[in-house]
Amino acid sequence: MKRLLLLGSLLLLGVARPAHAQYSFTSLDFPGGTLTTARGINNQGEIVGSYRVTPPRHALLIRSGNYIPLAPTSILGTGFSEAWKTNDRGEVVGDFIGDDGFTHGFLLNDGGLTTLDFPGASDTIAFGINELGTVVGLWDILDSDFNLIAEHGFTWKNGMFSEVDFPGAADTSVMGINAAGDLVGSWDSGLTSPIGHGYVFSNGKFTSFDVPVAGATITQPDDINVLGHIVGIYSDVSGVLHGFLIAGASFTTIDFPGSVQTTAWGINSADQIVGNYFLVSPTAPSHGFLANPGMTAKGLPASGAATDQSLQAAPLIPSREIVGRNFRARDD
Repeated sequence: MKRLLLLGSLLLLGVARPAHAQYSFTSLDFPGGTLTTARGINNQGEIVGSYRVTPPRHALLIRSGNYIPLAPTSILGTGFSEAWKTNDRGEVVGDFIGDDGFTHGFLLNDGGLTTLDFPGASDTIAFGINELGTVVGLWDILDSDFNLIAEHGFTWKNGMFSEVDFPGAADTSVMGINAAGDLVGSWDSGLTSPIGHGYVFSNGKFTSFDVPVAGATITQPDDINVLGHIVGIYSDVSGVLHGFLIAGASFTTIDFPGSVQTTAWGINSADQIVGNYFLVSPTAPSHGFLANPGMTAKGLPASGAATDQSLQAAPLIPSREIVGRNFRARDD
């Protein structure tokens, strides 16, 4: 029943009235760091992402206010790496750049560090994991000049990969999975298409959706919780990125107060949201954030209320925020 309600709510999005979120925001910054990202949060409130002091960035866990580098003596601590999601068992998935120059997915758990490479892929990125240990992500194929020629989603469980493709799409990514096995991700009609759509896969059915914002060109769902609430990113008519929350038939824009761009990446069952925000310029180093449901923090504008900075932001896409668009750029 919950899955049917989820699909029905998405169908109503086109006529839903956008709402203003009531969230209190906390900035997340690695002590002494020059970059912090927040990509996922589990039901214990543990957050994963990345940090940088000097290049490159490395995978990060934030637990009870403590910033903990993940597997610092492994490739995660010596090379470029980022953690994307964690489940309630403390298993973490993400990606790293190997000595071969390509991107590889990883699973970090009590059994150690496992590399995840889709067979025949150039790059593999593990974006999500649920409580049953099912991993989701994307894989691609690059030509000899490192141009992207194919991109597909995947699921992985107990060493077995399965490809995921939105019907009729030229490329597909799987960004998140919840405890019920519902998937969210993005698709478009061509590798160079300026338009990107979101989807939910639930009860064996794909449902495409776009944010109900006039002129928006990109809809990228990044995570879904057990309630079917979805967070993600959209690009407005000016090319500025905003986070969003879909809860039932309600759509809400998520903007960190005073930022020029905001991206939402993770949500747990308590509707706590994590993501990234950018000050001054979308090409400036990112800061992570935690948004807790409730009253807006004192002295800060309500989430979703545009500021002068956000209205005037240049339409630039920060690296590693929109899949297929400057995602593989190395800002480190």
